[in-house]
Amino acid sequence: MITAIIIDDEAHNRDVLRALLNKHCTEIKILDEADNAQEAFFKITDQKPQLVFLDIRMPGRNGFDLLKLFKEIDFEVIFVSAFDEYAIKAFEFNALDYILKPIDYVKLIKAVNKAIAKIRSNNKDDTILHFVKTLADKDDLVNKFSVHHNGKVLFINVSDVSFISAKTDFCELHLKDGSRYTSSKDLKLFEDVLSKAGNFIRISRSVIINTNCLKGYTKGEVCTLELISGQEFEVSRRKKTEVIGKLKSLLG
Repeated sequence: MITAIIIDDEAHNRDVLRALLNKHCTEIKILDEADNAQEAFFKITDQKPQLVFLDIRMPGRNGFDLLKLFKEIDFEVIFVSAFDEYAIKAFEFNALDYILKPIDYVKLIKAVNKAIAKIRSNNKDDTILHFVKTLADKDDLVNKFSVHHNGKVLFINVSDVSFISAKTDFCELHLKDGSRYTSSKDLKLFEDVLSKAGNFIRISRSVIINTNCLKGYTKGEVCTLELISGQEFEVSRRKKTEVIGKLKSLLG
């Protein structure tokens, strides 16, 4: 049996999830429940579940705040949330498991089976811990990217990224200081997770730029952007109107 704790501030939601798990996921043993982050922290620390079903939006400390309390996250997490487009993009960007309310039991079974496989593999996975470290203190915005570099995991401030370019099967993050880091994530995922940042624009199939690093641009038949660092990029014809409109809106 895989031990689990359900964390949600609404009793009805906890009851529904428990009933679905009892019916469709018989390998899960529910140890306990909690309706707030502080209570959940003590119960997880004391009972050491293998799996936590975590609601995100709760009064006071939310689900992300709870995870930030742990120096080490040695349990799997399935996020359970009402629809939040930005949160979902962040989950998908970091390959995290989530299910939406109202809960679809088919998707619940899929998420649970995936979590069980991870637990039984006994392979340490720091994905959730890395995700938590990328979150800002307010608004749960992703303000860092985690990248693997020379056998280490580095955290790069989003604000330090000048532009992101897509290669054949990876992306390159180009920083303001001239350094470069690779990521296995595709450009669409970067575009989605940066959508709330406001100052990143995808200008072609292969490039996203940070407009804070923009020196100027031409508005002729061919639209070219020049960064402060000296790099120049041509805006694709398909995106030209959209890009110029965003630049006018952002830069005034």
